[in-house]
Amino acid sequence: MASIESAIRAMLIRSTLLSSASPIDVPDARVTHGYRLQSSELPAVTFEVATTVPATIGVIRESELTITCICDTTVDASSLVDYIEASVLATGPYDTVDIHSLVVKSKTVAAPTAGLGDEQEPATATLTVTVHWEP
Repeated sequence: MASIESAIRAMLIRSTLLSSASPIDVPDARVTHGYRLQSSELPAVTFEVATTVPATIGVIRESELTITCICDTTVDASSLVDYIEASVLATGPYDTVDIHSLVVKSKTVAAPTAGLGDEQEPATATLTVTVHWEP
């Protein structure tokens, strides 16, 4: 049985929408659950399903999804998250999980910041989405 996490990844990497059709190309290998290795190349997309609760008395579930686009610049991160919102988020069956609705709750953009010493953290853009789905 597929999980909501595997279904979300399948939705994000379907039909090479991120790897070749997006304004900022993100290879499938850089779409990861939870985190990105600090030494990996940019751009990257991470996602996390924070909570899952019953949405109805039946089998439909509601989950809170966070998608984070990590890029060298704020403009790239913002462009990528806008593209994901407009073109990649879509209902349908993914990996045997049926996604019924996706409701964007918020979008935030954070500029690159200087870390300790000479380190610099990349720019991020985060999309928070409520997902209604059925296993």
